[in-house]
Amino acid sequence: MSCARKFPGKKRGFTLMEVLVAVAITGLVVSAGFRLIAMSMKMMAELESERRLMSAAQIIWLRFRNERDMTDTGFDDENNIRWESEHDSIPIEEWELKYKKVRITLGDDNSRSTFIYVAD
Repeated sequence: MSCARKFPGKKRGFTLMEVLVAVAITGLVVSAGFRLIAMSMKMMAELESERRLMSAAQIIWLRFRNERDMTDTGFDDENNIRWESEHDSIPIEEWELKYKKVRITLGDDNSRSTFIYVAD
């Protein structure tokens, strides 16, 4: 005996409209998930680049503090770091505070750079 005979007037299954709505909602959820994953990957790449730049700045700062004969411009082949420095000073009452403003750039990414200040 078929189900149609047991329950006369009852519908079996989903209508086309219900299936289309379910597919649309599923598509929106999947699309939002992929967008979140893509944004997360981009943010991770930016954070990694920033971390590498800060690490490079720390390396150069330590070299300026420890090596008195550091050149004003240079390139560190081992760490792929480029730097340029300029001498400047700030007058404070009766004396001047001399310092170097050092621009640090990673060799493979010229768009990202940072500045550090080292006492002269």
